[in-house]
Order: sequence, then C-alpha cells, then structure tokens
Amino acid sequence: MSPEPNYTVSDLQKQQFAGIYLLEYMINAPKVFQLMLEDGEEDLESILEWLLVRDLIEIKEEERYAPTQKGRKALEKFMARYSDFLSFFDVFCAVDLGAGEFAFASYYEFQNPEQWKGFLADERWEDLRIAVAAYKGIDPVEIVFMSFLNEGRFGRSETGWEFDLLLGSVWDEILNICNSALHADQLGYEDDQGEVPGEAVLQDVIAQGLNLIEQLHQHGRPYSEQIKHAVSDGPSAATVEAVELLKKRSNDFDNSPTPPKRWQDDWEL
Repeated sequence: MSPEPNYTVSDLQKQQFAGIYLLEYMINAPKVFQLMLEDGEEDLESILEWLLVRDLIEIKEEERYAPTQKGRKALEKFMARYSDFLSFFDVFCAVDLGAGEFAFASYYEFQNPEQWKGFLADERWEDLRIAVAAYKGIDPVEIVFMSFLNEGRFGRSETGWEFDLLLGSVWDEILNICNSALHADQLGYEDDQGEVPGEAVLQDVIAQGLNLIEQLHQHGRPYSEQIKHAVSDGPSAATVEAVELLKKRSNDFDNSPTPPKRWQDDWEL
C-alpha cells in the first residue's frame, strides 16, 4: 500500500489562490479597490501588489486598481476549470460505497435546498472528490479551494475575511480535508474472486459517476452560475465586463488517470 498522502500548500500557492479570488471579485462583483485602501482592507495590500507586479491589475487615474486584459485571461482560464468542478466533481461528494449509490441519483426527489442538504448529511456518504482528483492528476488543494468558493466559505461580508484570504486558518482546514480524505488505496477490498485494488474501484466509481452526470444534465440540472458575491459596487458594474462560467459542461473527463487538457497546464499567475 502506498504511503498516505501529505498535501501541503506553499505561500506561492496561497498567493495564487488569493490573487484569483480578488481578480474574480474585481471583475465580476465588480469591486473597486482604491489606492488608499479602506479600513479592514489593509490585509489585501500584499495580494494587490502581487497582482500589480504581474500586470494582472493596473493603477487607473492614480487613484484605483483595475484588472488588465492579462488578468481577465487568467480569470477566464480559472473559470473554465471551475465550470468543470461544478459539472464533474460535484457528484463524487457523496457516494455510498457499500450500496454502490450516489446521493446525486436522488437529486430530483427533493423539493427544496434544506431537504437536499439534510440528505447529503447522512453518515453513509463518502466524499470521494479528493481521491478522484488525485487519481486524475489534479491538485486536490485546488478542488477543495473551489468547493470553498462554491460554498461561500471565504466570505466577503464577515469581519476579517481579508485576513483569512491569505493568512487565516482556512488553509489549515483545506489541508486537513485533503489529508484526511479517503484515497484510492483505501478503496480496495477482497472478495471470492480475490483482491480488487483501490484503483479499479475508483475507475468503476468514476465510470458510474460519468453516467449519472449525463443523466443529470439531460434533466437540465442547474448549478451556480457565478461565485456568490456578498457585496456589489453597483455603479461600477458598467465599466467591467464579467467573466462567466462555461455554459456547456465539459465532455473531456473519462475514467483514465489523465486530466483533461485544460487541467494539464499550470495556471500560475
């Protein structure tokens, strides 16, 4: 059995994730940051400077930061991956390995979000998103970061969110999720036919998940079309064109240990 993974996140990765988070905020909310940052925004200064030296944002009229075309291209690349996360990885968040059942197979049986959340909270479900990501050669830290975005875990209205974005305990929480999650080796078992390796189990899970994804999309399953924004700066909305998620789901995923092409590139900012 392979040693259990020990995922880490470097300061550079934190800067990249925090940078893309601010870029999305500046382009899609859209949020305007003045050169003289307001109270509570001082913790964002190092991230804004980091984006500035990489030409992802610029200074306009000597008074405010604004996204550049290069910044928009970086966000478009990230949002394409985020679309994949929403359309592919979500179904693997709750799998009953004993029964061979996906929670999302019952998605249309629930009338409201609260009932659905209660169903997902059942202890029989295992979250296999980390195992699937690692098997596909995709960084699990990026997948958990995206799940936190989707759940609004970073927040933009709570006191201190600016500090948490780069330096807060949220990164310890992300690593704890990655390191405590089930991984492929733990999925193996023995039956009358002999040993079934974890990788074979995972390949079967992914194949079943892909079939379920196809069924869900034939029903027109909705998903969040944008990252949630707690704050909108209204009047500036007309000055920045939003970068949206891909409207079509990706057909690039299969149950091979190879990521789709757009996940093979390093999206280093």
